Amino acid sequence: MTREELMPIRDEMMAAIMQEPFVQGIRTGVLSQTSRDYYVAQDHHYVAVFMMLLDQMNAQLPLELRRHAMSESDESDAHLGLAPSDHYHQIAVGAHNANYLNHLRDTVAQGDPLASMLALLPCTESYGLIAQRLQQQGVASTGFDVWVDYYANQAYQSIIDWSWRTVDQLFAQTQSATTDYVRIYETSYHHELAFWQAANQ
Repeated sequence: MTREELMPIRDEMMAAIMQEPFVQGIRTGVLSQTSRDYYVAQDHHYVAVFMMLLDQMNAQLPLELRRHAMSESDESDAHLGLAPSDHYHQIAVGAHNANYLNHLRDTVAQGDPLASMLALLPCTESYGLIAQRLQQQGVASTGFDVWVDYYANQAYQSIIDWSWRTVDQLFAQTQSATTDYVRIYETSYHHELAFWQAANQ
């Protein structure tokens, strides 16, 4: 298996994600305070768990493939770029969020580094792609350019590049005959879409 087999999934899911009202609202600036608070509350919780899973995934990798600094990206800067109110701290974790994190936890717990990488990759990858495409479409003067700039910058994009290089090497080295790698990657992308849909409050 190679990454080329995953590209149709990525392309189809990204086309759907880019049409989501919240995603386009980042570009135009047309997002209610309620929606922004809800999204930031969900992502704040999600990122805290995601970073722990990222560290677990990194520990599963062969030594020569491990990334030395997994937590150099502080997404609280991106959250603040959406100008949430203090109310977001009081918002409960949504079912869509819990379901996504359960999928990630269950996959990483299997101990297969390739499966773990492919479960976590759609989150990292899609945010970088969203930011690049919003820049290409043109962020309005009223848009949330701090959020876009955070995910479009080279530091963040380098994490995506490292992720795909590592996946490529894992594809070449080791694959389990009983693991459905395509399903893992696709399931995470469906959860990504659901995350954006839920943000449109």
